[in-house]
Amino acid sequence: MLIQIEYYTFVINNIETAITFQMNAFLKIKYLFCIVFFSLCILNIVAQPLSADAGPDQTVCPESSVILGGSPSATGGLPPYTYSWSPSAGLSSTSVSNPSATPADATSYTLTVTDDTGAVQVAVVNITMAYIFYVNAGAPIALCLDESGTIGGTNNITGQGVTYSWSPSTGLNDTTLPQPTAQPEETTVYTLTSTIPGCPAKIDSVTVTVMPPPPIFAGNDITIKEGERATLHASGGYNYMWSGGGGLTYPNTADPDAEPVITAIYFLYGTDAANRCFAYDTITVYVEPSDDVVFYNTFTPNEDGNNDTWYIGNIHKYPNNRLEIYNRNGKLIYKANGYNNSWDGKTYLGEYLPAATYFYIMRLDIGAETYHGTVTIVK
Repeated sequence: MLIQIEYYTFVINNIETAITFQMNAFLKIKYLFCIVFFSLCILNIVAQPLSADAGPDQTVCPESSVILGGSPSATGGLPPYTYSWSPSAGLSSTSVSNPSATPADATSYTLTVTDDTGAVQVAVVNITMAYIFYVNAGAPIALCLDESGTIGGTNNITGQGVTYSWSPSTGLNDTTLPQPTAQPEETTVYTLTSTIPGCPAKIDSVTVTVMPPPPIFAGNDITIKEGERATLHASGGYNYMWSGGGGLTYPNTADPDAEPVITAIYFLYGTDAANRCFAYDTITVYVEPSDDVVFYNTFTPNEDGNNDTWYIGNIHKYPNNRLEIYNRNGKLIYKANGYNNSWDGKTYLGEYLPAATYFYIMRLDIGAETYHGTVTIVK
């Protein structure tokens, strides 16, 4: 009996070193005080507090995924646990401890853990995108022939560890630039291969469409006599502008009038229907010397700067001319000595005349032949 008492005394004196073990794989139970007598034990059980672990912050490559959560994602408390991840975008599941994430952009995911007692803990993990994720070949562009443009996305930059390689090289100023200048002679698809340490290569492409110039044609060369007007005819375009030579009327139309004093070259600038691409052409108007007076039978005195006065070709060669204008009733309404193409459709008293046909008498010089005819005012 003495041996049994000594045994119990040994157990009581060393109770501070009682066994710690795992219960249900989660709770740790420590014996704080135990009296062993007739198999009677009193236990005081202390559990660890609930803890949530969303895992370390990570960087994801394009078209790749990462696993969220810790190892494990919840400890302490009283199992079983429930898990809730937010936002749901890019997650394989919002209710498991370790979902996979494929976000479309940098995202902070929040893990909420609840144990069997209703205790709650929250943890956050930040997922960032490798910079190559934002790199691309840019939007398609359309260029006129011989025009240049920039390709490559607006986020393509240097200094982020990204390398760039464009192909084909035709029409590019540099195949290693983030945003090279392209000037192809024909429609071309450019492929960008970008790389960054730690991620697979990213491949993207962009189409550069080359639009042909409009088939601008200024017409065949023509020959006129001095004092005559030639009507030019543009084709193949949508908007036109004529220049050069001299004596142009309505230069921003397809069919202007030209009255060069000497042989002259006229330049035609024309655009396509979208007013996007353009082309040039020229026409030569050959002028043969002549002293003949050329009477034109209409003019438009509307003060638009074109054909506002009555024009008589070569009249400047006859400074002693005399002109008389009559209405249909035979009333003299305008006269001039030394007419110089200045009649603007008003009477000699300064009054505007109505749109109508009027009769003229022109004598080039004293004793010279007299010319008769009609001229119409158009408004």
